[in-house]
Amino acid sequence: MLTCHETSLTQLPRLLEILLAHLPDELRQPRIDLTLQQYEQESARSSQQPDQTQHKVFHFERNGGMIGGAFSMLRLDGTLLTLQPAVVPTEPETSLRLIYETLLKFAVANPMRLVMVLVDCQQSADETMLGHFGFEKISELVNLNAERSVFPVQHPTDRLTFRPYKNEQWNRMVALTEKTYENTLDFPHLTGLVPTEYILRGYQESHVFDPSLWFFVEFQSQVIGVLLLTQIENTEHLELTYLGLIQGFRGRGFSRDFVQFSQYIAKMRNNSHLLVSVDAANIPALTTYLRCHFRMHDRKEIFVRFL
Repeated sequence: MLTCHETSLTQLPRLLEILLAHLPDELRQPRIDLTLQQYEQESARSSQQPDQTQHKVFHFERNGGMIGGAFSMLRLDGTLLTLQPAVVPTEPETSLRLIYETLLKFAVANPMRLVMVLVDCQQSADETMLGHFGFEKISELVNLNAERSVFPVQHPTDRLTFRPYKNEQWNRMVALTEKTYENTLDFPHLTGLVPTEYILRGYQESHVFDPSLWFFVEFQSQVIGVLLLTQIENTEHLELTYLGLIQGFRGRGFSRDFVQFSQYIAKMRNNSHLLVSVDAANIPALTTYLRCHFRMHDRKEIFVRFL
């Protein structure tokens, strides 16, 4: 008989071993260690501030032994983000179906706007199972990083002005960011499904928020876009969380200026890496990052179900 359990911190390494069994040995343990570190940090923040992003982690047992489960995050933008659920090889398909059913019941009860499943490039997507539960593939997510050695040593552009955001400018940031979403190439299937203010709140709450790393960007005294950076705590990693240009200013090389300025900020803050994620179908953005000496280190398929 299968029984469902909330997964404790001591049980989490075993669950991650099952969920990441597709990775080669040399990659699996570092990924487990990193996930555990991030989980502990985020759990500590959410215990102090209940409105923070929280995890939903559960597993099933048969005769006292763990056979599979799910590792998910409830984001403030109404998305339940999860690794692809998995079971040990000896379990029948019905066990995996039970995990998906439990995950979706939880999403509906909270309630979430959508459930997003991330599938590693080294992992085969169980498209039959995902399709059975109403998931469809919308794109692939490419994760890239640039090393300190390629960061510019001086401010890279004098044609743009980067004005730091202030907390009292929240409404202005929401309105401008929403304007940059018009005809976006980044996950167009998701445009408009989640209110912009929820997305920005999610960015703020995912790590320790530093308003000095958010910028309104001006060209010839006209605001043309936004640049949102995030310092990853306890690391030397800065994340380029979002880069958005108003439609009339795209295709003029400004994105490269945004990226090089981000690298410059990373260097000034003594970071060793600048991280970014982009829709694989967004060829202009991907080309810009590669020209700025980013390298791909991970790729994931994205499946979603709207609730």
